Amino acid sequence: MESGASKGDARTSKRGRWINPQLLQLKVMLFLVFGATSALIPYLTIHMQSIGLTVEEVASVYLTLLFTSCLAPPLTGFLIDRFGRYKPVLLSSIVLNLVAHHCIHFIPPRRETVLSHTYSVKLVEDDTSLLVESNLDQCPHKWTAWNESCSDAEGVSYPAYLIHPNGTDGTSCGHYNISNCNRQLLEVSGTMRVEEMIPAGREYDRTFWVYLVVRFVATSMLTSTLTISDPIALDMIEQHGGDFGREKLYSSVGMAVFTPLTGLMIDAASRGQNHTVYTPAFYTYDALLLCSLVSVWLMPIGHKAPSQNVLRDLGQLLRLPHVLAFLAFLFLLGNFWGFIESYLFVIMTAMGSPNYLLGLTYTVGTVASIPMMFLLNRITRRVGHVNLLVLAFFAHALRILGYSWISNPFWCFPIELNEAISCYFMWVVATTYCATLAPTSLVATLIGVAGMVHFCLGKGIGSFVGGFLIARVGLKLAFRYVGYSAVCCGVLYKAVHLLWLHRYDQAHPTTEQPAPALSELVRRRASIVPKVDQFGSAISFTEPKPKRDASEEHVPLEKG
Repeated sequence: MESGASKGDARTSKRGRWINPQLLQLKVMLFLVFGATSALIPYLTIHMQSIGLTVEEVASVYLTLLFTSCLAPPLTGFLIDRFGRYKPVLLSSIVLNLVAHHCIHFIPPRRETVLSHTYSVKLVEDDTSLLVESNLDQCPHKWTAWNESCSDAEGVSYPAYLIHPNGTDGTSCGHYNISNCNRQLLEVSGTMRVEEMIPAGREYDRTFWVYLVVRFVATSMLTSTLTISDPIALDMIEQHGGDFGREKLYSSVGMAVFTPLTGLMIDAASRGQNHTVYTPAFYTYDALLLCSLVSVWLMPIGHKAPSQNVLRDLGQLLRLPHVLAFLAFLFLLGNFWGFIESYLFVIMTAMGSPNYLLGLTYTVGTVASIPMMFLLNRITRRVGHVNLLVLAFFAHALRILGYSWISNPFWCFPIELNEAISCYFMWVVATTYCATLAPTSLVATLIGVAGMVHFCLGKGIGSFVGGFLIARVGLKLAFRYVGYSAVCCGVLYKAVHLLWLHRYDQAHPTTEQPAPALSELVRRRASIVPKVDQFGSAISFTEPKPKRDASEEHVPLEKG
């Protein structure tokens, strides 16, 4: 009774406060860690290309990361559940994360001899497209040598078509950006000759292997850092009150702020250079993670009771069909997320997008997710976890297919609205679903397994398959094929749930007593997001509940 009274007094003392002071450092940590992640990680794919890695080598890097970094999330969750300590694990992950990612910046680019390919470019009479003439049956990857005296950074994006010297029409080359002064010269002269410098060195050389080793450590630590943040947030909300969606809102704000800011700094640092300078992204990442170390050190993270049989209890949990189905379709969602995250900047760069626009793509999605975070509890209770995960498949499909249909990169803004559902809101729903499916002693472990399945296995397979698909059929067709696949997967998950898995959404009375972990599982509510009173304080998870009628003994886990 005393503990219940003290909790009631604590909630009363919070009335009238806009911000719970016990959760202030949690908000700061989420803002800094996710802000740092969005400041660097989205640019790593095009950074790999800038140091000389080919598209197939990029795909190989992601495939290797699939088998190496996927051990970090479940291992992290296991350590937390086994020893009940959050802070030492999180601090170690952040430090190793910072050091490993900064080492990527010092990997030297390939210093190989290059082959020079010359193309003849002319503007069609109506000034709507370019014709590229070449003896080679391939489009130029990137304009590398126009008029050297022209330094105008502003330009116009034109669709380009490959033609052969004999006049036969070729294939579409996508869009190329031409500076205004070069466009004026092209209009006057009619035809200009440009060069493309292509590295002639062999693939999978020392540069590739050094990058792979460093990126392996960096990605493992990054995945570990992000995985720990969710169980920490859940545990602190349980102790001090709050709302999970609203706390995760600050991670969205960090991503919305620092991705476009980093793009602007990259553009500024690259002005007047003959290559893109990614130094601002790496140092922004370092600064934000150093600040997050201070925030984590000051954070009032409590201790949890360690579990003595984590692996045995997890094995019981993973035998449940609806848990296995959840993880399987979360893996598929990771495939589509990995594809779009790895090659979004590639297709936008091919359209002639400036770097600041690349960063703004993250801002659109994160800003759009803000109202959803406030409505998380209500939306989840009304719609259900499974339906929201199905909706995430369709949001991925619209996002991926959208880029296969547009030719102007500024159309990215309406397309990126789908990111709010497919990425940010989806992972919050998946995290709360883990807390619904697992007993308290296994929440961190199940979130770690889910993180491994989605962020490592799913993303790695999606990036790998996507890279080879792009190399075989081109950017546009690859995006189109992957988008249609996302639609099919969403329909499949809903069909499987309607025909089979819905029977597991509620506990059926049985004469046999299930195992302790499973008996606790079937009594968990459909959403672990705490109820909030009119003053903004949260009802504790461990608070004594009023007695209910026998007819209310079993609460549905899922609303369909």
